[in-house]
Amino acid sequence: MPVKHRAKVLRSFALLKEFGPGIGDPHVENIVENIRCLRVKQGSDIFRVFFFTWVDRKLILLHGFSKKTQKTPPKEIERALRYRDDFLRQQKKAEKGRDNDE
Repeated sequence: MPVKHRAKVLRSFALLKEFGPGIGDPHVENIVENIRCLRVKQGSDIFRVFFFTWVDRKLILLHGFSKKTQKTPPKEIERALRYRDDFLRQQKKAEKGRDNDE
């Protein structure tokens, strides 16, 4: 990713951190099932980063991509859902392991 693009994405992350996912349009869009999308535009390039809110308002970044079409590609949404579900499975497994240690 070019330096200007990277800087814009990092600035958007900082806004997200400061104001939270409730910052809304044009920065954050609700996608599906507690998955949101951080929107970043640099010139004619558009980037999207999927994330969701976890315990204690932590934001879990799932994946990002360069958007080429008007509509968010379904395969990108499916990927975000898979990554989120995998994260939740791992967390549940880790909690179960901690419970067994006590």
